[in-house]
Amino acid sequence: MFENYLASSELVLFWEGESIDKSMMYSDFQATLDGYVGISGYAGAERHAAYVLLDDSLKVRSCVLFTIAFDAAGFPERSWNLPLRHMAEIAGRGPDMGGGPIHLVCHSQCSISWHAPRLWDPVMQPAELNTFVQIAREVEKACERFSMRPLRPAAVLPAPRPDADIPLLTDTSPLPEPLSAPAEWEKDRERLLARLTEQHLHIHTLETDKNETIARLDFLHQQQADILEAQNAKLLSQHKATKAQNEAQREQIESLRQQIIRVHGLEDNLAEERRLHEEQLVAIMHSKVGEETQRFEELLKQKDQEFASREQRLKEEHQLSLEHRLGEEASSHRMQMDSLRAEINYRDDIIRSLSQELVTLNSSLTKVEEGAADEFLRRLESLGMNFVAFHAGAGHLSVPVAELATYVGNPAAYVAAKCHVSEEQYTRWLQHYENPRCNAPLGDKCCDARLIRTDSPTKFIVGQSDRCARHQTADSAIDNVLRFR
Repeated sequence: MFENYLASSELVLFWEGESIDKSMMYSDFQATLDGYVGISGYAGAERHAAYVLLDDSLKVRSCVLFTIAFDAAGFPERSWNLPLRHMAEIAGRGPDMGGGPIHLVCHSQCSISWHAPRLWDPVMQPAELNTFVQIAREVEKACERFSMRPLRPAAVLPAPRPDADIPLLTDTSPLPEPLSAPAEWEKDRERLLARLTEQHLHIHTLETDKNETIARLDFLHQQQADILEAQNAKLLSQHKATKAQNEAQREQIESLRQQIIRVHGLEDNLAEERRLHEEQLVAIMHSKVGEETQRFEELLKQKDQEFASREQRLKEEHQLSLEHRLGEEASSHRMQMDSLRAEINYRDDIIRSLSQELVTLNSSLTKVEEGAADEFLRRLESLGMNFVAFHAGAGHLSVPVAELATYVGNPAAYVAAKCHVSEEQYTRWLQHYENPRCNAPLGDKCCDARLIRTDSPTKFIVGQSDRCARHQTADSAIDNVLRFR
């Protein structure tokens, strides 16, 4: 019958190489098995792990050493289904890890044989790589990290009272002498049993490693023997094929040799026939070569003369036709040039006349427009209308009709004259009036400090009214002091 487990008494440890890499509560491991949370660092890898069950004093009570493979997303493979708790309950005896001999399940000590391939054997050598030493250290760290506390502290007996007549047996009270030796024997017996258990486990582990090594070597030897046998069979078949091919090639070579002998005989016969034909040809050529040569030379001379006369005639005809064509094209181009010059002269005359007419029309139109505008303005003046414009510093200005052209031509100069200042001073004052800021240069920027606005252009002084007190010159500062006295 299964026990009721506390979530805080179960741990799962993972190895990275020869040392423990990660530890977690068994409840978190179950969440990983259920597919809720994956371990991204173990994606696509297979890890050695240990299920550790602690007692109430946080000492190791059971340990299951198993292997687990993770998929690409960091979740355990679906085929993994080890019943860790059940295997821990039916486990065999293991070494003493501080709370008495533990229950151990590993590859060499597994009650369920079909789960043995998914288990691994511990390292038993007395060094830092000892598996149980690593587990004990990691359990202490995990208990501190997960704030795990013992559920059953060590029993504390009450102190004896001075007036008690009945003696009390405490942890410090000495045992009777006759019972001392059996207690020591029992302790020695327990230590020997624990040591014997560890030795048995070590022997089982070594035997398992030896059997696995022998099986692996047998498999490699059988695999190499199969490979050598397959290679030998392949070489034998290749040898047979090569031998058959050599026999066929030997027969072909023999037939080719016979053909070559026949071809040599035919070549000898052909050479003899050729020699006879050459002798006959020489005899025929000696008889006809003189006549044929003379006739051929005469024919060549005749053809040369005909070719020379024909070439001369063609050159003369081509020269005449070329000169005639060039003359016709030259006369055609001259006529086109004369026509274009006449058109250009006619167009220039028309452009000059149109330009004169345009100048005349513009002058007459200007006069008409000026007369009409003057007449219109005079009519407005006779009706008692005035032109009023507002400008900062001058207020509303009444512009007479006679001065309207001057005002329209340069309003700033007109207003500056009305204010009795120059156009430049009025422009500078207008900039100050619209944005009363200090324009003293400071590198690539200006001071831009807020100033008191000067309302009148006549009171505006360049370099003083548009500067703050810090950037005014010494003379201007003195003037300000004298002015405000």
